[in-house]
Amino acid sequence: MGASDTHSTDESAPETVRRYRRVLVLVAVALAPWTAVSANGFVSWFLPIGIVNLDPLELTTIFEYYLLYTRNLPPYLNAWGLSVVVFFVGLVSALVGLVWREDARVTASMFVLAGIGQLVFALGFFRRGQGYAAVPIGTLLLWGVVWRYYRRDLASIFQFPDGTE
Repeated sequence: MGASDTHSTDESAPETVRRYRRVLVLVAVALAPWTAVSANGFVSWFLPIGIVNLDPLELTTIFEYYLLYTRNLPPYLNAWGLSVVVFFVGLVSALVGLVWREDARVTASMFVLAGIGQLVFALGFFRRGQGYAAVPIGTLLLWGVVWRYYRRDLASIFQFPDGTE
């Protein structure tokens, strides 16, 4: 093993560490509440796995919600489920990057789109009028991850091969 071999392994180790760190952050985002909704004084937390109501304490999984309770719901509520699906596509892309090749532009785009979906979801509650409020925590988390880990990859989408924008 020559000096150049040692040098190349030192360079690849930090990239591996960065990839694992990025995936751990994404897992934390998957466990965090994405939207806090206050409806007439009652707070519900919308997470990627489902809805947590605090009074009384209960969890309605995302599958129960969409398979059992979706009759006559406003269309903006579908943005929550769609953004969860898009997020998990991005998460799978990042996980694949741990063992194979990741196209970080695709991963970043999925997180941006998931953040937009959460924003649409939250804004739908504001349109309902007085007594409703929503905070799109997931939008901030997802866009923060993109800014921290994927901004160069996302910016490369808007650059042409000749270097112009």
